[in-house]
This record gives sequence, C-alpha cells and structure tokens, in this order.
Amino acid sequence: MLNLGPYSTKEFPNIRVYPTVIDRILEGVVVLLAVAAWGCAIWVYTHAEDKIVANFSLFAAGLGTFCLLLVGFSAYLPIRWIRFPVRITERNVAVQYLMAVRIARILNVCLTLLFLTLVFSKVEVEYGIPQGLCNIITGAVGGLLILVLMVYYILAFKYK
Repeated sequence: MLNLGPYSTKEFPNIRVYPTVIDRILEGVVVLLAVAAWGCAIWVYTHAEDKIVANFSLFAAGLGTFCLLLVGFSAYLPIRWIRFPVRITERNVAVQYLMAVRIARILNVCLTLLFLTLVFSKVEVEYGIPQGLCNIITGAVGGLLILVLMVYYILAFKYK
C-alpha cells in the first residue's frame, strides 16, 4: 500500500493511468543506478582487503535493490491501494493518481541514488574519494527526498 495520507478511493476502483515516456525514463534511470550500485559493490568486494567493509557494500546494493523493487512495484498498484493526502472526487481522481504514481518513481530514483552512495561510504578514503563526500551526497539526496515530498504535497493540495 502506498500511504500518502488519510483518504482512500473506494468509489473509484477502475481508474488506470498508463506510464508515459517520462515514467519510462525514470524507470530506466533507476535500473542504471541499480546496475551501477551492483557493479561498484562487486568492484569494492573484489578489491577491498577488509571483507567486513566489502560485505557492507554488497549489503547496501542488495538493500537498494530490495527498495527499488518495493517502491517500483508500488507505482503499479491499483488506485484502491493508495491513500491520498486530499479527498478524491471525480474531478481530481486522475490527476491525484498520476501524481502519486509519479512520486513513487521519483522517490525510487532518489532511494537508489542514496544506496549507490552508501556502497562507497565505507571505502572513500581507500579509493581516493575526498573524505566526507559520501556524507555530503547522502545529505543532498536526503534533502532532495524531502524537497520532492514537499512539492508533491503542495501540488496535491493545489489540484484537490
């Protein structure tokens, strides 16, 4: 279930929004980021002398893939499984559903990017990455996640 607020859509069970070109591009970016995370994690695993750190990189890539599948699957949920922040009417049902599906895909990109930075977080000194860069990128992605959610809620209330 995609829980964005307190309102459900029990009276609109048959609404369907098909993915657009932008949605497919977002899904492609997610897949590329996930492949990059796995490639980097395997590279770290084969080159790191400390296997605990190398295992952390593999764990971050695996957890990122799990989140990718979970959030990616939520973009294909029927409308009755989504809870919205505004009351759903016949006038706003399509727009609200499209925005909820789009936010799931955008959050998927941000989360996958977050796990990609976690792959390198423990080995940044060993591989010449400036110390603290992974923390800065993680903070920036966290801020981006908050910004995306804020924009979604502003748009959801604007188009209610």
